[in-house]
This record gives sequence, C-alpha cells and structure tokens, in this order.
Amino acid sequence: MKNLISITLILLLFSCKKEDFTPNPPNPPVPIITDTTLVDSTLTLAGQKWVVTKILLTDLVYENRQDTLDFENNSDYTYSNIPSLYDLDVTPYNYKLTLYNTPWGHLVGTLYEYNLTSGVVSGSVFVDYYNSSNQYKIWMTRQ
Repeated sequence: MKNLISITLILLLFSCKKEDFTPNPPNPPVPIITDTTLVDSTLTLAGQKWVVTKILLTDLVYENRQDTLDFENNSDYTYSNIPSLYDLDVTPYNYKLTLYNTPWGHLVGTLYEYNLTSGVVSGSVFVDYYNSSNQYKIWMTRQ
C-alpha cells in the first residue's frame, strides 16, 4: 500500500508542468481631460441677428413686426437696440430660449435644432415667464 501511495505521489510530482507566466504590457497613458467647456454639438445664438416678423398675441391679434434681436454673446442681446439678457438652455430634446425685457415681458419658448440651423422660427409658442396663461406665437428669421 505504501508503494502505491509513493508511486502515485511520484507520478503527480513529475506530471505537473510549470508554465512560464508573462504579464500583459501596460496600457499606454491616456490624457486626462480637464477642459470644462462643452465639446458636443450644442448650438448658440451668439453673434447672430434675428428679426421678429410676426407675433400672435393671447387675444388672437396678429402684430406684424420688424424687431431686431442682436445676440451679442451667450447672455446679452439687444431687442431693437434696447440691451437685455437671454438664456438658451439645452434640454434632452430641444432648446429653451428665455428672452428678458421684451415688449410683452419675459418670454420663454421652445426652439428645435432645425430652427437654429435653418434660421427660421414659424409660430413657436412662447409664454410669459411669470404667467404661463399668456401665450404668444412668434415668427422670426435669422439675418
């Protein structure tokens, strides 16, 4: 019996084969991006001029206009040469434009990427910032 165990142990020891282990080479270094500016396809109104051509007021009265919106940078614009502020916020499906100090108050409306790239806004609904029951449809074009 001892011989059988001895032979089994000897066979086990000689049957084992040591494989050489070579580690994988390390991955090349990747630069760490620390720039916080957006690098996606977010559109902007900065440096553009738009002309409001028509507005449909809450009481269903059309006003034909020729008001110029001059977007100077990402927060300042002039409404027919009157300086004011604006916000263009990105939402998951569209853009939210807030125009402060218009003749109708502070207006908030939805613009789509098509509006910004084509330069045409046709009847987009804007509401009063403080009273959403006051709705305005606005037509404007980029100059």
